[in-house]
Amino acid sequence: MTDAQVAAPSQVADSTTPPRRALKILILEGEGAMNNLPLGIYAPLVVEVRDENDKPVEGALVTFQLPASGPGGFFPGQQLTKVVKTTLQGQASAAGFVSNKKTGRFTIRVKATIGDRFGEADVIQTNALRLTSDNLEPKKGWRRLLSWKVAIIAGVTTAVVVTIVLVTRGGSKQTITITPGPVTIGGR
Repeated sequence: MTDAQVAAPSQVADSTTPPRRALKILILEGEGAMNNLPLGIYAPLVVEVRDENDKPVEGALVTFQLPASGPGGFFPGQQLTKVVKTTLQGQASAAGFVSNKKTGRFTIRVKATIGDRFGEADVIQTNALRLTSDNLEPKKGWRRLLSWKVAIIAGVTTAVVVTIVLVTRGGSKQTITITPGPVTIGGR
């Protein structure tokens, strides 16, 4: 019997087997993230699993697989793999990640399965000794948090300075009104 004769029956069997339906894995948090090794601050990794109709899939098993060597880390118990079920919203989180203290980029392999459905995705992260504005994501993480804090502090500081100046300005009696929204300051 030749190789072609042996392969033919399996090809026929495969054509009668229904195709596996794909799952989509959306990376909600963690893609391109920087883990700060000196401070022990590690990026969260959260994914959402969706079906072929773009609906969240509850109860799917999601496997997060870290690299066996080089930059990366561990899940609780020094494990390289973590398996989590998706929530009602189709989300799963790889909580408990701790870096292995090796610097550089690494890939976290994410696989989702439920019944005959399957999906895969890769998440790239970097373990870094020093975070700079060049290696932070422009709309996520530290920079976004920092810009909001600066804006709030600047707004509050301005309001306090204006209030102090108006209250201590002179001997005449003054009324100061501060309302939510745009600041309105009035006096007699």
